[in-house]
Amino acid sequence: MFGRRSNSLFLLVYPGVFFFIRYKMKLKFLFVLLGSFISLYSWGQTVGVDTIHLKEVVSYGKLKKYQSGAKIETISALQFDANRDGSLEQLLLRTLPIVLKSRAGASSNIRLRGTSPNHTSVNFGGINLNSLTLGESNMSNIPMYLFDEVGVQFGSASTVNGSGSIGGAIHLGLKNNWTKGVKAEARVAHGSFGEELYGTKIHIGNGKFESVTRLYYYKKDNDFKFTNTAVYDFEKGIYQKEDRQRNANIENKGLIQEINYKFSEKETFIFNLWLEKDWHLIQQNMQENYYKPDLREPYEDKNIRLWTSYKNAKKAIKYEISGGYVYDNGIHNKNTDGTIQTQRIIGEACVEHELNKNISYKIGAKASRIYPTVYTYSGDLEYEDRVDFYASYFHKLNRKLTATINLRQGLVTDFTVPFTPTFGFKYLVFSKETHALNINGNIAKSYRVPTFNDRFWGDQGNPNLNPEKGMNYELGFKWNYSTTDIFGHIQLNTFYLNVDEWILWRKGSFINNEGEKKDDWHAKNVQEVESKGFEFMTQWNYSLWGVKTVSGVNYSYTSTEPKKSIDPTIPVDRQLEYVPLHMANFYTITSFKNTDISIDCKYTDKQYTNGENDKILSSYFLLNFSVGHQFKLNNNNKIKIKGILNNIFNTDYQSSFGYAMPGINYRLSLTYNIN
Repeated sequence: MFGRRSNSLFLLVYPGVFFFIRYKMKLKFLFVLLGSFISLYSWGQTVGVDTIHLKEVVSYGKLKKYQSGAKIETISALQFDANRDGSLEQLLLRTLPIVLKSRAGASSNIRLRGTSPNHTSVNFGGINLNSLTLGESNMSNIPMYLFDEVGVQFGSASTVNGSGSIGGAIHLGLKNNWTKGVKAEARVAHGSFGEELYGTKIHIGNGKFESVTRLYYYKKDNDFKFTNTAVYDFEKGIYQKEDRQRNANIENKGLIQEINYKFSEKETFIFNLWLEKDWHLIQQNMQENYYKPDLREPYEDKNIRLWTSYKNAKKAIKYEISGGYVYDNGIHNKNTDGTIQTQRIIGEACVEHELNKNISYKIGAKASRIYPTVYTYSGDLEYEDRVDFYASYFHKLNRKLTATINLRQGLVTDFTVPFTPTFGFKYLVFSKETHALNINGNIAKSYRVPTFNDRFWGDQGNPNLNPEKGMNYELGFKWNYSTTDIFGHIQLNTFYLNVDEWILWRKGSFINNEGEKKDDWHAKNVQEVESKGFEFMTQWNYSLWGVKTVSGVNYSYTSTEPKKSIDPTIPVDRQLEYVPLHMANFYTITSFKNTDISIDCKYTDKQYTNGENDKILSSYFLLNFSVGHQFKLNNNNKIKIKGILNNIFNTDYQSSFGYAMPGINYRLSLTYNIN
């Protein structure tokens, strides 16, 4: 914990603060101008395996090297490409056993391993995208068209990502291709219920310098038909009325501009600017949709995210210096007087030293200064400083055993943050000519600093909240198999996660900051939650007679129950709301020459939605199908046509109680590539 007079510490660990908040409007104009200039200037790997692996080959990426034993899944290139027209929500639902609570594509939040939406961080470079006021990210607002890869860490990741990674972390990636020449892509997609997507990507470079511009525009009317179970049909004598969704429109647009420079193979500089504007009409529940057909409740998010990094690995001691700026602004119901805005200045520096090929360590520090401007906050809250010091140690003890240790200590203005260590290991049980078996384990502490709303929202915020604390235990097995025509894996991960001091907003009596007794909604450390279960995942790649197929089955069993609660209305030892006990999905993608066909399906178990047992979401099953074909005009020009049919069985289901979801729907896309 450190107080308001922490400027010297902040400046010490922040390697280059080049923004000042008082120049905010000038900066925003500069960013937009820079992105436009680069866009105008720019205008003018799935890896195949065809050999037998004699022994396991391990690639230690940025995330994995210092996290032995952690479960980190990277969406395959083939799966990623199949879902590039959609959002992060759609990608995760179709490829991993992950639960998301959705409202017709306008809003979606994640519940990784039974935790709450603000227990999973979503990261872009060194930026956590989660709102500092609400504490979570809207998965529907993150378009996959702008990105190249997605990695998901299951289980506590606070020692690497800091606050808010109790349940896990998602990493959005951009690949540095170091383009030589010019490469461009244009994409158009149209679908049911007024869905439209327009996107373009332009790469230009000389092998050392690279400029990449990514633009997209997305809209959807969301005027689908559904069965309204909240309205009584007198003719049929039941609560089922044919209805159409109203006032749930979506309109999103975004730009990512990259400028990358490679001084040498071991010295690089990257600059990423992400501008985003997301607008939607908040979907009303079934009852209001029918009885209040003219009710329109718009919500708009405006975001500026900038991240730049310099890496130097030319000597034994490698180092990296990074910095960023984030501007988030939310406008509810066109109320511009009700400002909900935050700005962040971020700086990070780290060094890594490989003592030999088996031992290495990394130490670093990351600092953020946050300026909240929210109409209900006290004027005394000018800014908040957050500083994290971290250290990681990697040791390959022998050919079979690898171990890592991670340590992190955070400091937050006028707030105490717990120390979070992590220990992990990976052990190679055996390795044969065609197959190998690994065992991995992980023990990790994690935490979450309460959001600004939790602590400072008028009289209802509670500045005396404790941080949420998590303790995670994990054990996994992974069997890899590879021959000339078939390779893949089967893995099983078991986990136990305890989250104490879980924060909820509850209605009741409390004493506000002025010592007055009030009866209203307010934030409190309410309960202790225990989540345990396992995940079974497979992925197989086949190659036969020129036909290539990737398929997989995922299943998760997640038992998440409150064990202690100070609120008597919360059921103890019962499954937590919006966490299905069982969830499974299956996918298969087959490619022959220039044609690919994919099928995927998902099963979601029943879900409780409140403290009583009177509002339970029924289990449901969704099936989707797609087919695409690429036409090669010449060596430099290609066109791909793709069609997707979602919810083939026209399943009537709900992801959030009382809110309609679309039935069967389609999307057609046309992509033109110039290389």
